[in-house]
Amino acid sequence: MRRLRRSLLLVGLALAPTDLASAAEIDLAYGAYQAGHYRRAQEEALKRIEANNTDAAAMTLLGEIYRQGLGVPENTTAATEWYERAAERGDINAVYALAIALLDQRSSKRDPAKAGVLLERAAAAGHPAANYNLALALLATGKEADDKRAVAALEIAAKANIGDAEHALGVLCKQGRGVPQDNAKAADWMAKAAESGNVAGEIEYAIMLFNGEGVAKDETAAAKLFLRAAYKGNAIAQNRIARLYLAGRGIAPDSAEAAAWHLAARAQGLDDPMLDQVLDRMTPEQMSRIARVAADRIEGTALTTPSQPSK
Repeated sequence: MRRLRRSLLLVGLALAPTDLASAAEIDLAYGAYQAGHYRRAQEEALKRIEANNTDAAAMTLLGEIYRQGLGVPENTTAATEWYERAAERGDINAVYALAIALLDQRSSKRDPAKAGVLLERAAAAGHPAANYNLALALLATGKEADDKRAVAALEIAAKANIGDAEHALGVLCKQGRGVPQDNAKAADWMAKAAESGNVAGEIEYAIMLFNGEGVAKDETAAAKLFLRAAYKGNAIAQNRIARLYLAGRGIAPDSAEAAAWHLAARAQGLDDPMLDQVLDRMTPEQMSRIARVAADRIEGTALTTPSQPSK
């Protein structure tokens, strides 16, 4: 059984859709933040707070700026303090952000117990990312009752199209954990995760499509998903698409493509003796071309991988 990933999901700041008044009030600050003008965002948020010391949304925005070090030196203590002020004023995004901040190993205010209470509070209010993280914590207990609660929390997160939550539900349906075992439902959740751009979901759904597990067998659709995940830099997908190119299953056979993707996967530590044999049959000229293709793909992945926003 594949294990669920148990890392925290940190999502970008987002105003609650129903909080139209607050959104209008911090429009300049949040607009600057979205545009990458972080110093201006900080200045505008401080102006809002000076004019109205109950402006929780502006406080949350400042917390996010300090947490990421956007336009200012990264300062987890300052971030936590702004989140605390906003949480006291009822901003649910701040409640969630504060919970994550209190779990930060680097924070002088680290408090896992308080973080758990805040996470429960944010999840109860329907915060999608809070529900996802709460589900991970519940699954870690290994208790059947907590597994069922985790499923309910994941479903809330999945409604917000959080790909990690959709993938997790797919895994649980395959395992029959917290829900009855159902490969068809597992495939449906994996398909949704893939549609959300979740790489693990793309790979899992591709495997299910290729094997006809819980869904009609479709090797061509599987190959497309493997290729999509391979271009995102996933070594498993690169290895799988290399094998499909070699066998000509779901995609036209192409030994050069098989070799190039194998080199890309091998650069990440995923060895495959069968595909090594393909390289052994290449001429020096062919190997030179294939190595350049693989290097371009590796470099392209590095350039397009999301990173922290510029400061």
